[in-house]
Amino acid sequence: MWNPERLKIVAAVTLLAGSGIAVVLACGPDFPLQLLDDRAGTLKSTPANSFAFEAAHLVEPGDKLEARDGIADDSNADAAAASPAATVNPGSPAALDRSIMNADQLARAREMRTQADGDAAYDYGKGVPPAVRLYIAGAVDYRLAGAGNNADSIERSAALMARAQRRFEAVLALPPAEGKQRAVWAAYMLGQSRAEALLAASSAANPNDIGKLRTQAESAYVLARQRAIAGAADPFGLAVASFGEQARLHLIRAGRLCGYLDFEKFDDCADAIPAADLKQAIRLYAEQAARGSDSGLQSLRYLATWALSDAERAARLIDDPLAQRLLVAYALARVGDIVNDDPASASDYFAGAESGASYGYADAARGGSKVKPNPVLASLVGALQARGLEKIAGADRVAALAYRAGRYDLAQTLAERQQSALSTWVKAKLALRKGDMAAAAQFYAQAARSFAPSDSSLERANAALLKAEGGVLSLSRGQYVEALDQLYTGMAERSPVSTSSDYYGTYVDDLAYIAERVLTSDELKAYVDAHVPATPLPPAPPAAALAAGSTPDQAYYGWSAQHPKRLADRLRQLLARRLVREARIDEALPYFPDAQDARYVEIEYSDDGKTRFASWRARTLAQQYGAALEQGKSAWRASKRAEGWYQAAVIARAHGMEIMGYEQGPDFTEFGGAYTYGVGRSDMSQRSFTDADEKNKSARPDTPQTRAAAALPGPFVTEEERRRYAASEARPNKRFHYRDIAADYALKAADELPPRSQAFAAVLCRGTAFVINDAERASELYRRYVKQGAAVPFAADFGRQCVEPDFSAAGRFPYVQAWRTTQRWMVQHRRAAAVAALALLVLIGGGVWGRARRRKARAADKATVVGPAIAENLPEPKTEERKDLQ
Repeated sequence: MWNPERLKIVAAVTLLAGSGIAVVLACGPDFPLQLLDDRAGTLKSTPANSFAFEAAHLVEPGDKLEARDGIADDSNADAAAASPAATVNPGSPAALDRSIMNADQLARAREMRTQADGDAAYDYGKGVPPAVRLYIAGAVDYRLAGAGNNADSIERSAALMARAQRRFEAVLALPPAEGKQRAVWAAYMLGQSRAEALLAASSAANPNDIGKLRTQAESAYVLARQRAIAGAADPFGLAVASFGEQARLHLIRAGRLCGYLDFEKFDDCADAIPAADLKQAIRLYAEQAARGSDSGLQSLRYLATWALSDAERAARLIDDPLAQRLLVAYALARVGDIVNDDPASASDYFAGAESGASYGYADAARGGSKVKPNPVLASLVGALQARGLEKIAGADRVAALAYRAGRYDLAQTLAERQQSALSTWVKAKLALRKGDMAAAAQFYAQAARSFAPSDSSLERANAALLKAEGGVLSLSRGQYVEALDQLYTGMAERSPVSTSSDYYGTYVDDLAYIAERVLTSDELKAYVDAHVPATPLPPAPPAAALAAGSTPDQAYYGWSAQHPKRLADRLRQLLARRLVREARIDEALPYFPDAQDARYVEIEYSDDGKTRFASWRARTLAQQYGAALEQGKSAWRASKRAEGWYQAAVIARAHGMEIMGYEQGPDFTEFGGAYTYGVGRSDMSQRSFTDADEKNKSARPDTPQTRAAAALPGPFVTEEERRRYAASEARPNKRFHYRDIAADYALKAADELPPRSQAFAAVLCRGTAFVINDAERASELYRRYVKQGAAVPFAADFGRQCVEPDFSAAGRFPYVQAWRTTQRWMVQHRRAAAVAALALLVLIGGGVWGRARRRKARAADKATVVGPAIAENLPEPKTEERKDLQ
């Protein structure tokens, strides 16, 4: 119904693809939604499934037919099937034809379509399988019958259409083994041809003819489905499409088909359709949508939009259970409340953001002075209640709608009538409205347990939201580990994959906030050890994909698509970086990705526009960082300690984002440091202040505690959470905080070096370069050099053009300096130096003479006392030995 082009099959069947609805967000930066941005609004918001989910579950399919929206006839399909070298997709029309015809038959079938009429096509098709031959001949006549557009051609068109119908009927009359290749197509086209006759007859206003033709057309569409269920070929998905075509039969009035534009523009044609026909059309479109058809989904959307545009239109349908469920589902999912008294905001997907809440249709249940309940929703709830609660279909959905409309007593009553995950979720919201957080927590837990494949009240994405909201409530009650678990398990059950394209619709940033700023590192480590194991190492990518100096290509991208990053590893990396920040590097190493895990390869973009692979081995880098720190703290020689501090500084500056960066503020590792905002809590120390604020310095948060109070205002936040947030703040609390850490290490290296050495100047030069964009910090290091350092060649461009420090020379520097000092003294005091040298020689000579005398005395004592005793115990020498001794 909704497609603007009339659906036809010419020659081979052609289906126009249904266009899906896509929300296109403005060019960046666009950031993912966070439940913790507005905790009160999150916990009060209306629970609702997407319209796509609800539309696909209005009925339960009684067969296994599947939609194939978008499968269309390709003018080259026959050629592809005829060419032995051509590759065709399994299950495609070309593959079907190739399986039943040889190359000659395929070529002849292709030429049949070019003949003057169906008879000529049939004659040309000798040797082609009977079903294909009859079908193509009928399709040629059907095409020609539809081409007539003047009075002279009406009679000929009728004859052609009648002949096409006979040939389609002949296909259906073939034995099943012969006719199954085209039986579904023939039955579908028979329905199409009879629908054409119905459309023409409706202008004559003959109820008998109209009823008869509609019955015949519907019988043909039903037959198409029966043949497909029995096993006949259906590569185009015509069996499911026939539901939509059959629904269109009920939207014909006065010689015209009321299409999607008539419903969209609220045309009189749509209003003239009897309620019974509208209800039947809804049922057929629901059958189509239940089998995965986007065309059926969009048709239901147009009908629901039209019906809810006016209370009288809705009243015509509300007595039918299926139509009632459609209207409630659409009202919950795609009708917003009123923002700023503007009725147009009800249909604006971004009105929620305009009201200060979140992306999506405005929801008055969230609260806010700018949003008022939509009268259309209140009217629908009132109409449903007026019919009697016992006649309500889907009490849990209506309970959610009543909650949205502010009818809390009615919502409570309806939620009690149907036990489901959705109705329990509504009960949790109602408990929160009453201030009973304990009862709300119990309802959230019960709803999460209730969700199962057998409970169709919630779609999978909502199961994750349900647990996430429970996590928000747990966080607000001071149950921090439980909050992390609810967010993590909800997301992991929905999708364990975590990629950059997975931002919208997930709550990874709420999870990261709790893990990084609320839990202690020990609490997080204990949770990860117990519940978040590392994912298995994937197989290596193609050998050439990661070759040294190679450029990223489709080989790698294809491999990475098959082996995506995982949410578990993302949380483990957050823990690893946190442990590194706390100098617990040995503990951190196992939580970084394995050094061979190519999923975490980094891609560099050079100035020449080329891309290349960089090192992604964060575990190795962290290990090297830890070894450098250990050397800086405990090496025996000062120059070695300086070298250790310097190496730690270089690693911290070059790879601090990977090994110690905050996932959220102030480093924003999530975005590679590209932004200074967007996820986590707002960094109030970074925001702009007015002139008045500048004069009143107390307006600017300047301690961790005041920053925590500013970033975590409002209800549902405990004082303990604020204290933890302040305690986990970056030190220093500035963007790329690890650069300052690198500068600190450079200063530590300088402390271990002789001030007049080249290495002293070089490490301070590099330290200045690390923070060159921070004028105050860079000046601190430069002043240290000016005050204590010696003139060096690179002093003129200090902090921008630096050289590597020579630590070996720095180790020898004290001795060299001492010798040079001595030389200068001797030159300046020659006589005193000569006397000192003579005295030194005398001392050295006396020492040598005294040592020689002592050695001689000891030898004499040894010969007289120890010698005889030893000699008495010597064995007698042999004869030969005696000669030698003599």
